Amino acid sequence: MRPLAVPLLLLPWAFLAHAESLPGFLDSHEYERRLPDTNLPVDTYRPASPNLRMPRPNAESQAWAPADTRMVLHKVRFEGGTVFPLSDLREHYQPLIGHSITLGELQQYTERLTERYRQDGYLLSYAYLPPQDVAEGRVNVVLVEGYIRDYRVEGDIGPAGGYLQQLLTQLEAERPLTRETLERYLGLAERLPGVSIEAELAMAQTADGAARLTVRAQRKPFSAAVTLADSSRDDAQALLTATSNAQTRFAEQFKASLLLPPGDDQVHYQRLDYSQYLDAAGSQLLLSASRYRSDPGTRIRLDDGRDMTRERDSERYAVGLRQPVVVRPNEWMAVQGHLYAVSEHVEDQLDGEPSLRDYDTSVRALSFEGDWRKVEGGRLRIVSAGVYQGLDYLGARSDADYDLDFLRLRLSGLQSDTLAGNWQGVASGALYWSDDRLPDSERAGFGGQHFGRGYPCDQADGDKGWGVAYELNYSLRGNGLALVQPYAAVDVAQAWHNRGPVDDAHLASAALGVRLGDGRYFNVALEVAKPLADVALDSLDRDLRLTLSLAFQM
Repeated sequence: MRPLAVPLLLLPWAFLAHAESLPGFLDSHEYERRLPDTNLPVDTYRPASPNLRMPRPNAESQAWAPADTRMVLHKVRFEGGTVFPLSDLREHYQPLIGHSITLGELQQYTERLTERYRQDGYLLSYAYLPPQDVAEGRVNVVLVEGYIRDYRVEGDIGPAGGYLQQLLTQLEAERPLTRETLERYLGLAERLPGVSIEAELAMAQTADGAARLTVRAQRKPFSAAVTLADSSRDDAQALLTATSNAQTRFAEQFKASLLLPPGDDQVHYQRLDYSQYLDAAGSQLLLSASRYRSDPGTRIRLDDGRDMTRERDSERYAVGLRQPVVVRPNEWMAVQGHLYAVSEHVEDQLDGEPSLRDYDTSVRALSFEGDWRKVEGGRLRIVSAGVYQGLDYLGARSDADYDLDFLRLRLSGLQSDTLAGNWQGVASGALYWSDDRLPDSERAGFGGQHFGRGYPCDQADGDKGWGVAYELNYSLRGNGLALVQPYAAVDVAQAWHNRGPVDDAHLASAALGVRLGDGRYFNVALEVAKPLADVALDSLDRDLRLTLSLAFQM
């Protein structure tokens, strides 16, 4: 057994998960599945929510008359208001017309109008009774429909402040202001790379409903993250990421990733990502370039019982657009499309024999993907889907018998539920389908955190397949760490190839582990897992696999 390279106690830095990161098995980039992966608590993936302070509207009338003052209500006159039709307002007070009532009862009906405003999403709007003589039964009701008259930004976030102002200007344009608009643009502001905000909304105190928004913003211009994985079967490897955040008015992000060391499998990985905002609707331009090379020792089982290994050298370039559709504190949905190109060189070798096959493939494809997540009480749901269409032109070619005009589909999801006490159940699954023989870069992979905890991360792939998992965990808090979370998990997966000599894969495993984290900076996970179906193809046995995962940010 190879000793774990990094002891648990040597953790001088911390981890902070990106607000919109997704569990690894939801990632559509198949080669990235073979890299060191985080093992985080599922609550890490809740939608990002801005910190908004907003006092409740003071819709209560001033004490200009005793609440037990009696009157016979004859007529109600309304001042201001454009949201509700006059007929609806009259109907609201109709049960009181012609009856002897108290001023307190009239006030209760008026407060219900305020609640109606709030239920319909007008969070700055309210109704109240101004000081007046009600002896003759004629009453005036003032409707204040609030809006943001101006805003103030405190803190310097550099040139990206120009884009922040574009978002806040959208709030000024809406009269009266709705909760949906406020949540959307503050939510987009919270997602600016490296930027965190706190917003405070002063309620309207004047009859015209004018209010002021104060936004306190700060920016972390640079950050660095490390994800390290080590196990009893594999060499320790770390994925290093350096990020530049919002240095220009485009609120862009530039990220560079590098895998070190190569290890026994000689894995080399480099990736560059660039994104920038295009408009106040949150549209983003996405660019990426990556290279992956490996000479893995994990075998590929053929249908005649023999094994082979596969050496890969792949380059991937992509350009795309992303558009947020739903932005709420408890819900997020975004869609994105990409045009991407993959060039790969693959060399297959049977055990103990010279090179079996050496071939090159160039893939051109379009992808359309969507991610959705929502929190309801103690439940978190995440759904991710993708459609990928290969293009048999623009330089697409292959020496192998691949279908370059392939169509493949991906659907994956997760649901966590808070159970009794501090118990939590997490169910997850993924489905991949294609009726074509896919190039190596397009196949679905299984193993490790991807529905094969008892297996190496590159245990199996296929043109189609599925995986399901269930985890039961218990959270311990208040012991010096923000979270100590022991858990038990089981997973099952299968993969098939539509054509070719590779055998079908059947994975099943059970695992026990514990996660440690401070809730802000770092996460550590130690896990022991056992294969229950196919043998692990890196060792040809079903022995226990001990894995340590570290994630921290500087």
